[in-house]
Amino acid sequence: MISRLRGVGLGSLAAGWGIFFLATAGLAQTNGVGGGAAANLAELPPDPLRLIIARDEQRIDIYRGTTLLKSSRISTGKRGHETPLGVYSILGKSRHHRSNIYSNAPMPYMQRITWSGMALHQGHVPNYPASHGCIRLPKAFAAELFKMTQVGLDVIVTAGDTTPKPIEHNVLFRPSPPGAAIGSHDEGDAGPASDPATAAIGLADMEYMVDRIEAYRNRSTKPIRILITRRTGQQRMKDIQRMLFELGHDPGDIDGYLGRNTGGAIQAFQRSIGEPATGMVTDELVSALYKAVGREEATGHLYVRQNRKALFDAPVAIAGAEDEPLGTHMFSLGHFDEGDTGAWTALTVGDDVMPTPRATLDRLSIPAPMRERIAALLVPGSSLIVSDTGLGRETGKGTDFIVQPR
Repeated sequence: MISRLRGVGLGSLAAGWGIFFLATAGLAQTNGVGGGAAANLAELPPDPLRLIIARDEQRIDIYRGTTLLKSSRISTGKRGHETPLGVYSILGKSRHHRSNIYSNAPMPYMQRITWSGMALHQGHVPNYPASHGCIRLPKAFAAELFKMTQVGLDVIVTAGDTTPKPIEHNVLFRPSPPGAAIGSHDEGDAGPASDPATAAIGLADMEYMVDRIEAYRNRSTKPIRILITRRTGQQRMKDIQRMLFELGHDPGDIDGYLGRNTGGAIQAFQRSIGEPATGMVTDELVSALYKAVGREEATGHLYVRQNRKALFDAPVAIAGAEDEPLGTHMFSLGHFDEGDTGAWTALTVGDDVMPTPRATLDRLSIPAPMRERIAALLVPGSSLIVSDTGLGRETGKGTDFIVQPR
């Protein structure tokens, strides 16, 4: 039996933040590797569980925070059907499931991680990759894991180290308490919010502060998912359209597409700066537009999802050359109480050739207003993914971010 803890009341922020699994008695007696003594789970903070797949070692590890609870052998995709590395989450569960792709084959204790067919499920587990891309689990472990998990749980498939490591960095977001001061940043500050306890709050702010505290208490208790990645061509075109509009030209809808209105607005801008009115989008045009509006060109983009739906997105800066890899890194926020800054862990999805998580964070610059907006939404279990590869094609309706490194 799985015991569960549901928080109630407002005395602690953790109290309203959903269900956190404590453990089964059997799990508490089992060490994941090496046969040593297991952690005393009753003494662990109620961090959400994470499933980390060591693809090259054919192993799954169950973690709470930085504590390994249990491991099991698995079987991933065979040659030609390799299980892709990446960041996933559980999208749905079915105790008695049959494959829609492979001749109605039984897939007991199925836990789906993509809508296109990847899942964890009970199956034959030899000591080598043998599936068509799914992650096969031994029978007893599949049943046990099925009872432990819930929709939304993180599943990470990596070829490198599976151990989440504690990390502190000023780019990582810090939870905002309900009474945080308004406007505590200078515009463009990339660092964390200043201490709200020392920030001055004028009388004119008080009514707004009451509204903010009420909104804070009534906000969603679901973890937010943040992705920072390279910008796409469509995002660049939206920037062009927004800047043309700011400069008094009419680009039409801000939709990221080069239509007649946008082309005409580009020609009007080119004439205004004494350039030939070609209507073409070039690096020189983009640089001229950014210079005209007095801003630096954004090289990255930040997306936020919550409860498997898109919330908002915005440009951010990524230092360094465009061909300098970021790697793919998953940063997870653990349990915290009211007034805490929260503890983050880092895990690289891939191999050791990639930049370290800290080196990747060093290259990011996030505007202060965006930091404050995100800080007010943070709850335990929230995560940040930084990746070169952008939104995976599997990301969509009913999913968190699905990121698959190439």
